[in-house]
This record gives sequence, structure tokens and C-alpha cells, in this order.
Amino acid sequence: MKSHINQLIVCGLLFTGATFAAEYPVDPQSGLIMAPGWELVNYQCNACHTSMIVTQNRGDKAFWKETLQWMVDTQGLWDLSDTWEPTLSYLSTYYGQAEMDMTIFRRLPIESSQLPPPVKPAFKESQ
Repeated sequence: MKSHINQLIVCGLLFTGATFAAEYPVDPQSGLIMAPGWELVNYQCNACHTSMIVTQNRGDKAFWKETLQWMVDTQGLWDLSDTWEPTLSYLSTYYGQAEMDMTIFRRLPIESSQLPPPVKPAFKESQ
């Protein structure tokens, strides 16, 4: 199980981009890039969920602002007050919008409209 988590972290680092991974070390516990502002993000985000959720997402400042605002409005996240800007700056800089690396992934995800319908389990008569 632990090796599986390590593999996910390595894939996340590859997806993050070599420039940031080379410039700053990665915290072995959280998997976050240890750039300015990482501790603030680590404490705030890990209070409710694992930081792997952070490292799996990508977006610009508007994306992260909308995501965090949704957490404030619906999930019980406290108002970030004066920490909004450093949090958004860190997330958009080190987990910003990125193209999918097709050397790692074999294809883009299938759109939901193209997925097959769910299979209904066969009805079994009780005896």
C-alpha cells in the first residue's frame, strides 16, 4: 500500500513539472512542493483532507478561488481572511493549470456522454 502511495506521489511530481520539483524539494509527508507558502497551505488543507487532493488538481487563481469559496460556502471551511492571497498565489503557481502529459497518460479522459450506460444487475428470484 505504501509503495502505491509513493508511486502516486512520483506521478504527481512528474505531472507538476520538473522545474518546480527541481527548484524546491517536496515534503515527504504531504507531497507538497516546499516553496514559499507551502506550510500555510499544508496546515489549512490538511485540516480537512489529505494533501493528495491538492496535488491531483490544477488550475489558475480563478479556479482555486472558486474551489476554496465552495469549501467555505458548503464544506465548513473557515474564512481564510488575510491568508486568501498567499494561499491562492501558492496554489496557482505550483499547482497551476497544466496540459496533460501524454507521455505519462495514454489518452485524454473519455467524456461522460461517450461512456457506456451503467449495467443493471440481473434480477435473481429468491427460492
